[in-house]
Amino acid sequence: MYETMKQHKAMVTYHGEFTFESINNLLNYARRDFQIRNVSKRTYKKVYSVLVEALENILRHGIEKEHDKKTADGVFILYRTDDGFTIRTGNLILNEEVDKLKNEIEDVSEKNIEQLKDAYREQLRNGSISGKGGAGIGLIDMAIKANKNLSFNIFKADDNTSFFELTIHIPKYEEKQTA
Repeated sequence: MYETMKQHKAMVTYHGEFTFESINNLLNYARRDFQIRNVSKRTYKKVYSVLVEALENILRHGIEKEHDKKTADGVFILYRTDDGFTIRTGNLILNEEVDKLKNEIEDVSEKNIEQLKDAYREQLRNGSISGKGGAGIGLIDMAIKANKNLSFNIFKADDNTSFFELTIHIPKYEEKQTA
């Protein structure tokens, strides 16, 4: 991730404890940066929505700090590319969760956009809220908004944990001209 930060001109980066407060601060900083860059409203909405989900996923699914059940360590980079924006996140997860996460991501990757939209609606209708506060639609929603431009890596850190890295690319959209 550090190489990515050096290679691209990162808009927002963060490494450390993720809390609701730190996420809110990062979102406010990103919002101001989008305004300064005059990003189209359509692009801004898609990137911002994916950004919220990606940052909350670090907090929800990252390994909780022993001293505080409402914080998790992670890393995040938002940068602009020629054709859009890329969000990269990383955090530790338990090794026992690796297979489930891989299966969920592969399931999302195998579906086309219409199948993802159907799965999203189905999960909203029939899904339940998990113990971590999610309804299982975050990954699906990010894939739809990013037009399926998601990739991931998982690196074993030790006998108990692995580092999960998620990269999401959201293409930029031009504002529709109205007559």
